[in-house]
Formats: sequence, C-alpha cells, structure tokens
Amino acid sequence: MKKIAKHFTILYVFFMSFTTQAQTFFTEDFNSYPIGHLNTNYDNTTPGHGGWLVSRNLSSLATGMITAEAGKGNVLTITTNSTTSDGCGFTQEEGFLNTLWNNRTPGNNIFKFEYEFYGGGTFNFGGNVKISYKAGSSTLTNIAFQSMSNLNRILGGYLENTSSKSITLKSYTASTFPYNMWIKAEMFVDFNANNVYFYIPILNLQATAPFNHNYIPGNLYFGAGNLNTTSTVKIDNIKVSGLKTLPPYILSANEQLAAKFNMYPNPATNVVNITNAENMLVQQVTVYDIAGKQLSTQSFNNQTEIQLNVENLASGTYMLYLQTTEGIAVKKLVKK
Repeated sequence: MKKIAKHFTILYVFFMSFTTQAQTFFTEDFNSYPIGHLNTNYDNTTPGHGGWLVSRNLSSLATGMITAEAGKGNVLTITTNSTTSDGCGFTQEEGFLNTLWNNRTPGNNIFKFEYEFYGGGTFNFGGNVKISYKAGSSTLTNIAFQSMSNLNRILGGYLENTSSKSITLKSYTASTFPYNMWIKAEMFVDFNANNVYFYIPILNLQATAPFNHNYIPGNLYFGAGNLNTTSTVKIDNIKVSGLKTLPPYILSANEQLAAKFNMYPNPATNVVNITNAENMLVQQVTVYDIAGKQLSTQSFNNQTEIQLNVENLASGTYMLYLQTTEGIAVKKLVKK
C-alpha cells in the first residue's frame, strides 16, 4: 500500500545502543490493491492504483500485475508474452519527492531508498531515484540487476557531478547469478558528507562513492527491460526515508573493507603501494581531492598488489576509492 505522510511520522530505531531518528516519506507494499493490473493504462498518462504511472512501447506486451506471493502478501510482477526484448516502466507523478524532501524535518539530510527485488530468466532491471520526472532525467541513485546473454551483474549508479557513474557491485556468470530469490537493495545519499552508499545485505555487497552536486530527490522510477517469455521480475516493499545519521552497519561495512588494505608509504612522494592479505582483486583506483572532485582514474587487471603513481599530485590530502571484487574501499592518502 502506498503511504505518503501528510504529517511526517518520526520513528525511533535502536540498534546496539545506537539511536537513529528516521522520517518515512513514502512506502509501497501493494497489499491494498486488488489482484490484476497495477494500472490498466500503459501510456504514462493516467495514474493507476497508488498513483503509479505505467509506460511501455506501443508494440510492448509487458504487463505489471498485482499478484499474491506466499509469505509476502501482494507484490508487483512484471512479465511479457513477447519472445523478443520487451519492457515497461513504473513511476510516480512529477516531483512528488521534491516536495517531501524540501519539507523534511531539519537535520534529516541523509536520503534512504530501499526496495525488494526478485528476478528469473532474462532481465535488465533498475530501481531509481531520479532528480526529475522528465524523460532522460539523471539518476540520483539506483541499484540495477542485469541478467542478459553474456552480462550478469549488479550495479550501483549515482550522479557524480553532472555525469552519471556506475559501480559494479559484483559480476556473475549465468550459473552463479542470484536468481529466483528476494533481494533487498538499500541506497543512502548522504548530503552532509557528499557520499552515496550501496548495500545488499543478503549478498554481503557494499560500496560507496563521493559526489559533488546539489541536486535533490525528484521522483521514483522502476524500469524492467530485455524481457522475454522466460522472464519474471517482481518488486515489493519500496520505502523512502530521511535519516540524521548513517546506520552503524553501513559505516561498519565500509570501515571493515578499508581496513583490509595496507597502503605505504603514507605520506607518499612518488609511488604508493597498496596490498591486502586476503587476495582481494583491485580493478580500479579513483583519486578525489577532499572537496570531492575526481582527479584521476587508473584501471588494474584484477591485481592483489598494485603501485599507484602520485608524483603529479600537489601536496595535500586525497581519498583513494579502490574498486575491488568485494566492493569499494576508501583510503586516505597524504601527498608530501
């Protein structure tokens, strides 16, 4: 059931003596809707149940149906009778998150977006927070699940400055992809520290990245593409909220991963060595200054030990974002 708070509800969550004040903006669990189409109109013009607009091409056979799921209640199920690539999208009316975010409780400057996903067969699915409703609008944050011919992976996407970026949370093969299971995806956009965080607890996946912009949440969009008769995509338990502080498990996951890497010398003059004792593979290192501006990116061929040339950096403090097979590790570097 969609619930947009007319008078914001303050929830108190206690976790290991840690208290986080959370403000719920929007929830959707589909339980109040009858079995059948979420919206019988598929041309993105007339809101259906819960205010959801549904879009698809004129030739598309994809449908978004409310179905009963054992142990979960109702869920949104997306399928198609097409044997070729098909899809559809689901969004709320223009700018509804802008209003909610701009009227949040003072101090709740961390935006949290979460949903549950289930995928079978072939699909390219993403749950997105857009900065605007308009077509082509940039994504503030998203987590995408892709299971296609030779591409099986989970991505975290975000707006860095004026350009969209993505992080591979994990790559799979067709035989190892986590099909036919419910997966909870969590994203945090921290407007205090200008960092975005991705977390998938059941798969133990996490990553973080900095951003440098002032765009705010505008709208929700869920898109399912590359569907055929083998495909099943399900969505449930969508929630958008505002937090004062990051939950401990997000900070702990990032700190634990970063602690596994040794970086020396630090301070450095010309070259810095980065190693780890657990044979984690480094794929890429991105250097940011303390203002969050990206300075350089260097790719590596899944190496456990790397050398990074920092000779051209001016004296100062920098943040190194190490993209690894286990997520993103952030290390602080001082250049002499």
